[in-house]
Amino acid sequence: MAYIGKAPNTAIVNQTTSQSFNGTGSATAFTLNRSVNVSEDLEVFVNNVQQEPGSGKSYTASGTTLTFDEAPPSGTGNVYVIYRGEATINPRLEHDANSALAATTGTFTGAFTSPGIDDNADATAITIDSSENVLVDKTSSNYQTVGHELRDGGRAFHTADGSKTLSLNRLSSDGGILDFYKDNTEVGNVQSRSGVTSFFVGDVRTSGAGGASLHPIGGNTPSIRGGNHSALVDNYMDLGSSGNRFKDLYLGGNLYLGGTGSANALDDYEEGTFTPNFTGASGGEASYSVREGSYTKVGRLVVAHVIISLSSKNTLSGSVQINNLPFTVSNLLTSTSVEASGSVGYFAGLATAASSMVTFPMASTINSQFHFVSGTSSTSMGSLDTSHLNNNFNLRATVTYFTT
Repeated sequence: MAYIGKAPNTAIVNQTTSQSFNGTGSATAFTLNRSVNVSEDLEVFVNNVQQEPGSGKSYTASGTTLTFDEAPPSGTGNVYVIYRGEATINPRLEHDANSALAATTGTFTGAFTSPGIDDNADATAITIDSSENVLVDKTSSNYQTVGHELRDGGRAFHTADGSKTLSLNRLSSDGGILDFYKDNTEVGNVQSRSGVTSFFVGDVRTSGAGGASLHPIGGNTPSIRGGNHSALVDNYMDLGSSGNRFKDLYLGGNLYLGGTGSANALDDYEEGTFTPNFTGASGGEASYSVREGSYTKVGRLVVAHVIISLSSKNTLSGSVQINNLPFTVSNLLTSTSVEASGSVGYFAGLATAASSMVTFPMASTINSQFHFVSGTSSTSMGSLDTSHLNNNFNLRATVTYFTT
């Protein structure tokens, strides 16, 4: 619309309004509900008698204050004011929802609310810096500072001090909780299976509470691996390789070799030493210049070696035996007391000539023992007796047996 002269201010309207006050007999100042410039902008009546404006007359008015020279008498609504000047209406700052909001600066004094953001924080809650990094609970972009950070390029940093950094919660059903991808192909995930955590990395899966067992799942597609029913495979992959070996393997259970039955279980391997006792079956124990024993145990199989050199046979009597084997000898043959075999690699210091000597271990209610036999020919063998020994008797012997 065109205008002759100055265009009207859309924020100013010519509108007559009125207001009433209760006189108290003592109050001279009253607050107007709209601002005025001069006293003549008002018509004032007290008990229906119009008052003359001006200082030293009846009243003055400025801004939103009406001041009487004398206090109006008490009464209900007996002070009546008519506004004659132009009323300035403070326009509401409303923005067209279909138009862009343009502003160079500004501060919201209350909460900022939008269809997706409701910020009622009493401090800086979120920051988007000039590099388009989104910062929550922090104002500087670095992963050492506590808070959350979404960086340009798809990176994310979450830093906590003295507490968990990230918690992931899947409700209702088992399945994937966290997936890992390389070039849009899944290479691993973490999921819940029967209420416990399972880890999938490549073709390997853990199962059981806390990852109690490790299984191969080679040949499965990523969609199957990521599901809740990943199929296992048998005899699929190696642990290490000839040029890329693991160092040490510590087991608290069995090692199954060549099969899965109890006969294939290797439950122990150890090496050590023991102190053999050279005695007579009827009593006594020798004195030694050398007395050593060593053993190797693989599963139940024991190989024991002894080196004995006497300095004196003392009061030995009865057949020769060596006690104190490192493990108990198992009685494998119920029809005889001989449970295993042995050999004497060297002997000397006999008081009686002998062309050969052998040894064997025996199970004993007192102690597992070496027993010895010797002979002068292949057809004549007998127990080695302590009477056949000189004080400087010595030997080296080995026995192999099964322990219980």
